[in-house]
Amino acid sequence: MRGKVSCIALCALLAGCNGWVKPEADGQLNSNYFTVVSGLPAPGLMVASAVQWNADYAVTAAHVPYLSGLAYSCSTRCDLVFIRRKASGPLPHWRAPRNGEAVTALGSSSLLVPVSSRGRVWPVPYRNLREPNQELYGIHDAALAQGMSGGPLVGADGSVLGMNIGYQASGRGRMQHPGLKGARRVSVFVPYAVIEREWQLFQARLAREREAAAGRRLQASNP
Repeated sequence: MRGKVSCIALCALLAGCNGWVKPEADGQLNSNYFTVVSGLPAPGLMVASAVQWNADYAVTAAHVPYLSGLAYSCSTRCDLVFIRRKASGPLPHWRAPRNGEAVTALGSSSLLVPVSSRGRVWPVPYRNLREPNQELYGIHDAALAQGMSGGPLVGADGSVLGMNIGYQASGRGRMQHPGLKGARRVSVFVPYAVIEREWQLFQARLAREREAAAGRRLQASNP
């Protein structure tokens, strides 16, 4: 892989924005995500977005506090959680991003208005030094704003490529990495491969729990 971009200034809470986002009226695009809000003891304090993963679960950003339906957190403490949520329509098609492809970042604004921005994927992995792991995220240069955290990054073919989590704040040396030459900004997303990896780990955990429960039932029936 090409050299890492390492930074401690990942604005994970998306407090503000790193560029212009516009209201999005395309219902087909907006069907790729839904709005989530923080729950008790801070109900509605934070607005974010989430993406349906399959018929029973969705994914969103781990930094959204007090989520209802929380089912699984990333094994490396990356910014990803699965929440229980029955799909209410067609499931999105997920795939890995391709370097240089055109993308649309989608999500709900803090005022609950659907918004979007456009850019492209860059071939440089991103590591957030505030996280106690070596997780490599993806980079695109579409703008992100508060409320889009947990929302989808969508390819031109309509596939979901990953989940937006934040952006690198502007500052000295932000674009010095040669792999980012020409990038308008650095926005960060959890790529499909990481989400799929964590889903498999989640399923393995559920299988172990089912096996353990079956063992306890068998033991109880044969004292």
